[in-house]
Amino acid sequence: MTKLYDLKTEYLRDPMGIDAASPRFSWKIQSDMRSVTQKSYRVIAFVEDRLIWDSGAVVSEEQCVRYAGDALRSREIVRWKVEITVCGDDVSGRHTENAAAEAAFEMGLLHASDWQAKWIEPEKEVDRSARKPALYLRRTFNVKPGLLKARIYQTAHGLYHFWLNGLPGTEELFKPGLTSYYARIQYQTYDITALLHEGENAWAVVLADGWWRGVTGGTLHNNFGAKLAYLGQLELTYADGGREVIGSDEGFRWSTGGLLASDMQMGDVYDARLEPEGWKLPGFDDSAWQRVHLSNEHTAAALIGTSSVPVREKEQFIGRPFRDGNGKLILDFGQNIAGHVRMKLHGLKAGQTVHLQHGEGLKDGCFSMDNLASPSFPVEKYQEVFYTGRGESEEEYCPMFSVFGFRYALLEGYGGEIRDGDFTAVAVYSDMEVTGTFSCSNRLINRLVSNSLWSQKGNFLDVPVDCPTRERNAWTGDAQVYVGTASLFMDTYTFYEKWLKDQAIEQYASGKVGITFPSTSSAHDPEGWRENLKTNPLAAIAGPTGNGSVGEDAVGWGDSAVWLPYMVYRSFGDPQILRNQYDCARKWLEYELTCSKDQNPKRKDRPEYHTVGPDGTLDGDWIFDTKFQYGEWLEPIPEEKTEIMKLAKLMMIARTEGKSAEEIAAEGRMPNFGIPEVATAYMYRSARTVSEMANILSKTKDAAHYREIALRIKEVYVKYMIAPDGTIQKGHQAPYVRALNLGLYRDDNQKRQLLSQLLQEIEANGYCLNTGFLSTPYLLPVLADNGCADAAFRILEQTKCPSWLHAVELGATTILERWTGMDEFKDSFNHYSYGAVCEFLFRYVAGIRLPQSTAGYKKFDLCPLPGGTLTEAEGRLETGYGMIVSGWKLEDGDFHYHCEIPCGTEALLTLPDGKKTLLKSGTFEFSTPYACPIL
Repeated sequence: MTKLYDLKTEYLRDPMGIDAASPRFSWKIQSDMRSVTQKSYRVIAFVEDRLIWDSGAVVSEEQCVRYAGDALRSREIVRWKVEITVCGDDVSGRHTENAAAEAAFEMGLLHASDWQAKWIEPEKEVDRSARKPALYLRRTFNVKPGLLKARIYQTAHGLYHFWLNGLPGTEELFKPGLTSYYARIQYQTYDITALLHEGENAWAVVLADGWWRGVTGGTLHNNFGAKLAYLGQLELTYADGGREVIGSDEGFRWSTGGLLASDMQMGDVYDARLEPEGWKLPGFDDSAWQRVHLSNEHTAAALIGTSSVPVREKEQFIGRPFRDGNGKLILDFGQNIAGHVRMKLHGLKAGQTVHLQHGEGLKDGCFSMDNLASPSFPVEKYQEVFYTGRGESEEEYCPMFSVFGFRYALLEGYGGEIRDGDFTAVAVYSDMEVTGTFSCSNRLINRLVSNSLWSQKGNFLDVPVDCPTRERNAWTGDAQVYVGTASLFMDTYTFYEKWLKDQAIEQYASGKVGITFPSTSSAHDPEGWRENLKTNPLAAIAGPTGNGSVGEDAVGWGDSAVWLPYMVYRSFGDPQILRNQYDCARKWLEYELTCSKDQNPKRKDRPEYHTVGPDGTLDGDWIFDTKFQYGEWLEPIPEEKTEIMKLAKLMMIARTEGKSAEEIAAEGRMPNFGIPEVATAYMYRSARTVSEMANILSKTKDAAHYREIALRIKEVYVKYMIAPDGTIQKGHQAPYVRALNLGLYRDDNQKRQLLSQLLQEIEANGYCLNTGFLSTPYLLPVLADNGCADAAFRILEQTKCPSWLHAVELGATTILERWTGMDEFKDSFNHYSYGAVCEFLFRYVAGIRLPQSTAGYKKFDLCPLPGGTLTEAEGRLETGYGMIVSGWKLEDGDFHYHCEIPCGTEALLTLPDGKKTLLKSGTFEFSTPYACPIL
């Protein structure tokens, strides 16, 4: 029997409030036949009983198609149905079956004229330097008899939460999400029919700082503005066909309440005694509250329907109390997460304050936040909740607008008995579907996989950030090294598609892109920029009006403009993300090429600056050896040699002299940041990748142009960066990994030299890691691809530091920022970058591969790779076509292999003995003799 499942619109299940003019419809096929192929599809769509599109029977294997019917209108509820015909094999031979299924979606407000609501601001004057209370807004309205349907459309400057008649309007958090607020701001749509009743109803809203004016990047505040604002529109539809619109306007009143301060990073200050009782309900007397006023500040941004998954509360962990070495009362939740704590407190006296501080680790047996270093604001305001009780027998509190990175919490000021479940840690992250799992016979590797997934959950909150504690910056370098793994663990397409649009929006006129976006390391609001420059001299205006901060020239970070959309395309097969981002990618590459023509004065006597190539250009024009480069960030080498020390020197100069980084650069006093071995290599990768993107998008001239540029860069790199014996940089593994991974070698002989140098470096380092952020993901694949799988597994299973499993043995439940993080109690304990090793586990150990010429798993390879001490392994991956399963076991001298191929796909299986078999959908078992290598 054949059936359809997992129907989605715009990659979301039955979404509400979308604004795509031509949404994408997708479906998956499940069948008990083998070798199933979709022969044709037909999609029909209706609004009520009106047919708005009939694709007709289309002979095609496509399972993701665009709507091409009548123009979609605001508020329309569209039902769509897909009918397919498939062919497949069963015991009786090959035959045809039909299947059908339905889904729905609802359009949002597509035109500015649809909005009758007005932006409202409660505050008239604000103290930009002070912590500010959350703002409480309310109004009442009447519902007539015969209510058929009710919707609310709303957004905010800051974060909002809302209630109708005292009932929460949604479980979704951190709305409206983070976008480049001056250019576009998301609004959410909710069905509120069940929350309303005939007669008087109450509409209540709380606004908090969020990304708009709260602390961002660990250094900035008032990034977008200093005042909060709200825009909301209720639409009531009645059975008689009548429709009523109630929008935010001067009819709202506002006040403050118990939430005296709420910052996503700093935390909450809440006094239950000040909370107005019943303020969310009809009948509350708000006559003493102030009237709001209309806002005309920063409201030119386009209102866009939410296009990604919402942020929600997810897993929960019970806190276990104990006393640390200092006698402090500590709660251990057993797992490092990003989230908050739901507290149930007993017997508090009126005015008694309970203090909860969130941290990641214990230092010498004592609660400590030393690993996070000192943020730019006082540590007593960092990751903390202060709750002052009303004096009731039992009180509960959970933050709405704060999220912390923690495993432990320091509890002070509470003398009540702690009962099981009184303190519950709740993980909070973007609710992406978990699509990939990996398990094997090594329990430490299984924990490593779990740690990587938890770091992804802990750092994907509407945008991907570097850590949920100290910075929370949406760093591009971290994202681009991890994107392959992220898209194996979770369905990330809508998450990345939404996020990457802001990179293009905030790209500087020069082609440079921010190291974070929407920028939380620079400021958008000019007044906020001047304010933040006092404490952060590296701050600069974000977006096309400025030219970025120091570090926004760095390859590997800026190359995210190229690599992120390309890798998302490879994982999901939808070229729309390439169409969205192509111009941004090309402009970044052109910026790199412009920078490469600048000469580093400290290298001006080198031969490359005096040698003309066959194209008439200087060889040196193709070497990127200027600008600040992060390079192999956190490479485990002596710290005085790293780029962070150069950056620290620059910051010291800037602070001492009271100047910005741009002023110092203009004076020609920037430290020598150029790292040509790294920057030139990644410029080559970007040129090659832009060429591939252009080819996919049928931009044939661009494809040929950038292919030639890539070849010229490669020629120069090989000529000047690699010594005759294959040496690039002694004492480092990364340069050899980089060159081998990118194909930066002249011929097979030079390739063998590079591999020999890499193996020497590995052996000299005792099979421990010696790579930083950029090269670590490629170390094991490079070894496996070049006949050195034994070395790859030896490094994978290494437990000495630096290694992946060292932190696991020390009890880490997430990925550390630096290899020695727990040994030194230094830096973030939840930082996903080094978790990118999990891509090797899926792609090599389980063997689920994407050939270079394919995308989206319509066609894929299965190349399982046993090795090390592993006796079994299995990878499972839910793709756009269904579940791929690839698992193996070594038993009694045989290699037993099991795989499942989704309907509509085919896989080329290569077993360890070299035997190849082409498989079409179905479940398969194989056994072959296997000689285990001598370890």
